Amino acid sequence: MLALKEPQEKSVSWVYRGDLLSRTPHALFNQDANWDGSDEALFQRKGLVRLSVSDRGTEVCWSMFACNWASLFLTMEWIRTAPGPYKLKYFIVGWAEETYDNAADAADRISQLLAKSDVHLTTRTFVKEADPGSKRLPEVIHQTLLDGAAIPDISVDCILDDATGKFNVERIGAASTLAQMWGLSPVSYPCRSGHSFAQMVSQAYAKVLKTDEPHYDHIYAALESTEREVFWLPYQRVVLPHRFPDRRKGVTVVTAVGDVDIAIV
Repeated sequence: MLALKEPQEKSVSWVYRGDLLSRTPHALFNQDANWDGSDEALFQRKGLVRLSVSDRGTEVCWSMFACNWASLFLTMEWIRTAPGPYKLKYFIVGWAEETYDNAADAADRISQLLAKSDVHLTTRTFVKEADPGSKRLPEVIHQTLLDGAAIPDISVDCILDDATGKFNVERIGAASTLAQMWGLSPVSYPCRSGHSFAQMVSQAYAKVLKTDEPHYDHIYAALESTEREVFWLPYQRVVLPHRFPDRRKGVTVVTAVGDVDIAIV
């Protein structure tokens, strides 16, 4: 889910300082020594909004802290005439995505985000314990809770290192979320133990070992992709206690990307 990829068979327009450009921004800025030719710089340094329309709907892309307010006001009017569904991609620490079926809802959300454009997040990882009975769960989450056990192919094992008190990834299921997005390497970004993401998500592991009970929660985290782009990933998680054959202690984790009861802004 790389944030800057555009829909195929698309019509793309750009908004700059409150106006729809009649030519491409590449033609506008090609003599600008401060522009490196990338779309990333158009969002982050020039404050443009990208409007993309395809047979899959409409996409609006911008950087929250850099975008010109007049451009977003124009976008809120423009989107009401565009075909749905409506995907909003916006940068705040990393690239976040939201999708709406209704144009008015998408415009209202842009307005809300505009009002929060000066928000500075103090964390890149949000964790919220949730009630599994409160809403319909993803099938893999529901089945794991029902069985009290995880299918190896979709789960990840983490083992407690008694010397450091940290949890290290021991095994990655080939069909797990981790494998699908980062591969089977135990040293990919989510597997490393030194950053704040690992510290935040592993707090539940210690709780599960202490209580010997399953744990269910929602997580919304800014993570680094294999292409070194930072994006926000919302997912649900079940953590199960696990005893390994050599008597080491640890947990088995099952995740499913999807809706969470967490809003970063």
